[in-house]
Amino acid sequence: MAEHDFNFDAEFSLLDIGATSSLLQTGSLRPSALAYHEDGSMEAVALQWNINAGVNHAIEEARRYLRDQNPIAYAFVAHVSGSGDLITFLMPEDSPTPGSESLMLTMFAQDGQARTVSYPIRRTQNGISFSQPTFTETDTTEWLPLGDIWNNPFCVDDLVKFKRNERPVDPSGTLWQAIVELTRLRIHDDQPQAEEYMSFLDDLRNGIFMVSGRPASNPSRVYLRPRTHFNPLGTLDVEASRLILSQRAPADLEQVSSS
Repeated sequence: MAEHDFNFDAEFSLLDIGATSSLLQTGSLRPSALAYHEDGSMEAVALQWNINAGVNHAIEEARRYLRDQNPIAYAFVAHVSGSGDLITFLMPEDSPTPGSESLMLTMFAQDGQARTVSYPIRRTQNGISFSQPTFTETDTTEWLPLGDIWNNPFCVDDLVKFKRNERPVDPSGTLWQAIVELTRLRIHDDQPQAEEYMSFLDDLRNGIFMVSGRPASNPSRVYLRPRTHFNPLGTLDVEASRLILSQRAPADLEQVSSS
């Protein structure tokens, strides 16, 4: 039994009021992720990126942060330009094309509740105003900028391991035998890199891989690659339910509030 009953409607209303008020007052809003905890507390982190670490990296770090917080619900707020699949996240220093702006809010709860609202933004000489918003609920919410952190908690660069009785490749199959034989030949022909090839075989035997991404169209799956440079397998598309987390890295984000 949770110590705190999460009131989805009330919390979403507070998020809505806070985000719209902030944007009206300042004219901009940094993309932020909010984690809601069982004890009633809430924490928020703001996203930041640069030329070396782009927006996709910042989104992944926000996802990693939320995953590690293990919240009962999370929200994501962003000032964006564009629509549909062609969304650009805006920072306070950006100058968006007039008529292309929106404020987008989304909230997901561990029990499956979800809601997204999009407010088109109009700018006039008198300031900012919002046009009629668009709402989507659990069954129709398609904007998942951070994905499903509960059923698929794996983030890029995590090390994962296949569960017991699960294998990336069938050990009795011809593919497994071909990979082992290829690796054996590499060890024989390239002795200076023998440790690299042996490490690949050890990881293959133990079912250890590195997460390289997630299919945008299927939040329940992940892309895996060997953690060695030697990679005769390519990229594997795997159901997240077959995996457990082996090693995680801390998120690199700026915390902006907690309550």
